[in-house]
Amino acid sequence: MSNIREIVAKAVIGRANRVFEMTSMMPETVGLVKRVLGTGMLNHQTRAKRRGDMIEISGDYDVHVWYTYEEEVEKTEIVRMQVEYADVVELKDPLRTNLLDSDEVLIEEAVAPYATDVRIEAGVVYVDMVFEVVTEVIGETKMRVAILGPATGAVIPEISFDPDDDLAEIDAAITPNFLEATILPFD
Repeated sequence: MSNIREIVAKAVIGRANRVFEMTSMMPETVGLVKRVLGTGMLNHQTRAKRRGDMIEISGDYDVHVWYTYEEEVEKTEIVRMQVEYADVVELKDPLRTNLLDSDEVLIEEAVAPYATDVRIEAGVVYVDMVFEVVTEVIGETKMRVAILGPATGAVIPEISFDPDDDLAEIDAAITPNFLEATILPFD
């Protein structure tokens, strides 16, 4: 009988990550934008699904830009916009060449969306953003394991550690080759 067995287990069978770099043109603002006071990216939602043997990543988030504009007296306002994105990525070093219907696709935000640059061009606000998502495909895979021979009938010495014991007695009770004595090597 063979000493190799196969174990079926769920494991990560492939990974993919994608760094998104996007520029968004904000919608029409109230008044002529004078200065941008701040930006924020909120409510980031990601989705991933199989598309053949690739992974389709999609999602959306809200961009908020706080700015000043000038009429008779300088005022502030916030302009909001929802940004949607989608891309198809290939798995890196997958364990299998084909994905199965039973495979599960997970997605996680590795780096939350943040602004790298905000600029005003002809009264229009442009926001450059970066974020990263990571996907994993979980599926069944087989592992081959070697079966060790049976344990021998060697008697395991009983060791007691009474505080009054002499250290020499404890050292004498220790068997340094314990593992080699109880497990037979492969044939």
